[in-house]
Amino acid sequence: METSKGQTSKLISYFLYLYIIAQVFELFFNREFLVSVLPFGLAGISPTKIEPYLQGLYLIGGTAYTLILLLEPLILILAIIYIKDKLSKALLLSVLYLAVLADTVHIIYGVNNTSFLLPTVYSLVFVSMIIITSIYLSTRARKTFMIFVLIPDILAYMFLMFNWASEFGGWTLMSLLSGYSGDLIAYSVLFVGSGLVVYSVMKRMYQLKVLLPFAIVGISVALVSGLNLIPGWGIALGTIFPYILGFLGVSDWMPPVFFAIAMTAIGCIVSMYKYDRPLSLAILSLIVSSLIFDSVPIITYLLEPLISFTFLYLVGEKNKSNIESKIT
Repeated sequence: METSKGQTSKLISYFLYLYIIAQVFELFFNREFLVSVLPFGLAGISPTKIEPYLQGLYLIGGTAYTLILLLEPLILILAIIYIKDKLSKALLLSVLYLAVLADTVHIIYGVNNTSFLLPTVYSLVFVSMIIITSIYLSTRARKTFMIFVLIPDILAYMFLMFNWASEFGGWTLMSLLSGYSGDLIAYSVLFVGSGLVVYSVMKRMYQLKVLLPFAIVGISVALVSGLNLIPGWGIALGTIFPYILGFLGVSDWMPPVFFAIAMTAIGCIVSMYKYDRPLSLAILSLIVSSLIFDSVPIITYLLEPLISFTFLYLVGEKNKSNIESKIT
């Protein structure tokens, strides 16, 4: 029995660590038109000339995306089997069912069919379930700080949901709320990033020797860019950094500030690993899973924040089980 529990714990760990690694690679290599093509285009170089040299990057990004696509249902299934709380199981099962059903219908219509759209009511229910399940899992794991970190994603979901509601009912108010939600995303990212730094310092969950290098790099690059000491740095940061993460409502002054806060926050997350591994890894996963908006919302991206919360609960439960087994 103990061997079986140990094997399950190792399997969960392998899946979760592989998932985060895939997220990082997908973030930097799969969103190629933002990471590589746009900067070249701004420099006056035709993207078609440099595209052949980027095939290796596309391959890495595509592989990472495929891994995320495969791991998401596997992690949800593991969570449904492993988590004992019945309501958590029911919520996760509902989200999994809605996701699989949506993907199945999309496959039937054709995976390359960009005109395919889920029914508005279905989309609204699906995204609502993702938000509700994420918040519930964080309360069950007693890590309510994760709800604070989720604020930019909630605004991103609101952007989509108000937009769908506007298209469904033709309500002007919904369209306005969608626009406001999108505009607030960038500000919320700055607010949450700063809050994460304050939280880790106040809770004394940081190591100065780890945090300082990240903060120094972030602040130095931000100053050089903001003061235009190296021409072009501001454009590079503004093209690559916030937009690779899919942020809406980004103003010209924001990219250097984003970079400074982001690097400092990453230092805090790395430092936090020593004190609270589940929270550290879940926040890291949530940050690198920033939503991308397209004319067709992608189920894989929509599910990523929920997987971060599932990660939080699974790792927390695994650690709790290990502690209990040592006591008994």
